[in-house]
Amino acid sequence: MYTAVVKGTAIGRGRSFVLLYVTPASPWVRRVVVSILELGLRDRFEFVQTKWPHSWATHTVNHSDDFAQATPVQRIPALVAGDLCLVESHAICDYINGELGGFRLLARDGEARWQALADIAIANGTIEAQIARRAELLRSESERSSDFIDKMRARTLRCFSALDRRVNAFDADFDLAQITIAVACGYQEWRYPADGWRVAAPRLAAWFDGAAGRLSMRATEPAETPQA
Repeated sequence: MYTAVVKGTAIGRGRSFVLLYVTPASPWVRRVVVSILELGLRDRFEFVQTKWPHSWATHTVNHSDDFAQATPVQRIPALVAGDLCLVESHAICDYINGELGGFRLLARDGEARWQALADIAIANGTIEAQIARRAELLRSESERSSDFIDKMRARTLRCFSALDRRVNAFDADFDLAQITIAVACGYQEWRYPADGWRVAAPRLAAWFDGAAGRLSMRATEPAETPQA
């Protein structure tokens, strides 16, 4: 598990630290942290652990003032670099890739960029369905919609099947598309292994077993969010 540090070193004291608000359960956080580790940028960031009660799915959570200022939408991950605040993993990955990573995880332009974005869109849709399902499952049993849960399960498996057809075209580089796909697979394996996603996407599952052994993936294996 990646280690969150206590916030304290401010940006501008001779070193360009960037604050990143995190939690170990979030696949959105994980794709950002894996990107940081793959680019060798860990020493540029301070990870600030956030805490969330299970009521986050339906109720406003009271957070510290610094977190509320960084992300009024109360989303994680949230990045603070000087006066810049980014509150969405897509924007944060774009910043890390372009401003800090020399476009090593996602091409600046051209066909490779568009194909990567096509794969990322499917992987993002997978994660969105996984998180929406998680939020629904955190409701009381009497309030849950089984139809909605089934819909999110079906969407997830449909996306995995689509990605399964893409495996043979994956590049040798572990780029942002592959990072996002691997994170989606990892979350599924953690939260919903009984869905049979490996049966729906056997080539993807075999690819994931290899990707899961990368140091960046092993260092960010999901765990339950600390409770507020």
